Amino acid sequence: MLFRPCPVRIWTLMRQYLIPATALLGLLLGSGCGTVASATRPATRAIGEFVLGPEDEKKLGDQLAAEVKQQEKVLGDAQVQSYVNTLGQRLVAQAPKEERPFNFQFTVIDAPDTVNAFALPGGHIFVYSGLIRAASDEAELASVLGHEIAHVTSGHARQQLASQVGLGTLQQLLLGSDPNLLAQVGSTIVAQGYLAAYTRGMESEADKRGLQYLDGAGYDPAAMARFFDKLAKMQGSRPNFVASFFATHPDPGARAKEVNSLIQSRGYGGGQQAIVSKDFQDIQARVGGAVR
Repeated sequence: MLFRPCPVRIWTLMRQYLIPATALLGLLLGSGCGTVASATRPATRAIGEFVLGPEDEKKLGDQLAAEVKQQEKVLGDAQVQSYVNTLGQRLVAQAPKEERPFNFQFTVIDAPDTVNAFALPGGHIFVYSGLIRAASDEAELASVLGHEIAHVTSGHARQQLASQVGLGTLQQLLLGSDPNLLAQVGSTIVAQGYLAAYTRGMESEADKRGLQYLDGAGYDPAAMARFFDKLAKMQGSRPNFVASFFATHPDPGARAKEVNSLIQSRGYGGGQQAIVSKDFQDIQARVGGAVR
């Protein structure tokens, strides 16, 4: 069941802020995909943290990831997929076990002219092949993966899902009573840039925790700031290449400054800028070569 035993104050919030499930479902099905975004309520995001347990999050994440794989072109290169998964798992291992109650999965989307990455609930991380092309080394790629992993381990992905579609719709999805609803929600999330529109606080938290994962895995945390600086420069020289990233993430130039401040204040060591650098170069070549 979706709704688990909660303190009285949580049920009070639910009664006060949530649209009834039947009303929201009718609103979604009757008004088209755009309605999913308009159903967002701040209280829903907070309550979603309480009512979606690990099993429910995993179930919904698996369903939505399957929809994404139907609508996007998954890269058909087993070597690249294995490389990114191995890199991602090294970073996931740095998170506390209680924050990763399910297995994480990493998937590369075949889009060599798009720089972006995103996370879905349940540990599904997707990265566009264009982002691999834009990175200078493995550490920069790892910095993006670490950030997206942090969105999951911090609960941001499930909170955003609840915020965007409403808890009534989540319940319908978990019950599986309307298979067309899953396709509609999946299509809407794809069209809106997946679970974009994270709050600035969420983005800052994901950057902070991503830095911890990088440092714990032996990478140079400064790689995150370097990659943000690079994207900021590309906005001027190759705007179409980075347009997707800028549409779904805060200004990377400002984030680079914040990250550098964090690195200095926390006394992070240098780490290794590039682990198995030749492997990274080989993988980069397989997705179309480096872009500078």
